[in-house]
Amino acid sequence: MHKIILNIKTVTVFAIFMISMFFHANANQTDNILGRWVMTEVVYDDGSVNQLETSNFVYIDANTITEVIKGHGSRQYPYTRQGNVLTLTAGDEQITWQILSEATHRLEVATPIGKYKLTR
Repeated sequence: MHKIILNIKTVTVFAIFMISMFFHANANQTDNILGRWVMTEVVYDDGSVNQLETSNFVYIDANTITEVIKGHGSRQYPYTRQGNVLTLTAGDEQITWQILSEATHRLEVATPIGKYKLTR
């Protein structure tokens, strides 16, 4: 009987640990990209590169992504995230951004325009 209770306690502790790790991993996945990013360059499909001035930004919060591009203004999109795929909504259109690499101070995202290179 003592062995059964010990096994139940072990399984319960393990289940709680796994659930907490799952929620922690999901929270970190979303939180890592949140904040203000400076858009340093855009690499187009043909390999050409557009070096950008420091006045171009991407702001990512929990519900929206805002692009501020000099000469083009500001555009804000609601989005959802599943893994490394961000799905932005622009009117009736769904736009996919694919996170290619993610670090504390660097983010690379493939967009329909090209690959955005972002830094903090």
